[in-house]
Amino acid sequence: MIKDSTMEELRAAVEELRQRVEKLERGGDIIEALPDYVASTTSNRKTFHLRGCKFTRGFMAVEGGFSEFRTHDEAMGAGLVPCKSCGA
Repeated sequence: MIKDSTMEELRAAVEELRQRVEKLERGGDIIEALPDYVASTTSNRKTFHLRGCKFTRGFMAVEGGFSEFRTHDEAMGAGLVPCKSCGA
């Protein structure tokens, strides 16, 4: 039996891949760097994380549940503080 949280992560990954395939079909670039930093838009916390941080799983599984930042300075400029766990 697969855990609900694992299924949510898989659904989010499938959706991201679907969107990339659609972009490619419209003539988009095959290589697209994802922003390195993310922050939740579903909570009041003012923390940003590295994309792979364990604390991003919940909010990244929710459509529209996060904001992306290309640089550390961009995230700091948005009034966020780095996660102490992942060292963002």
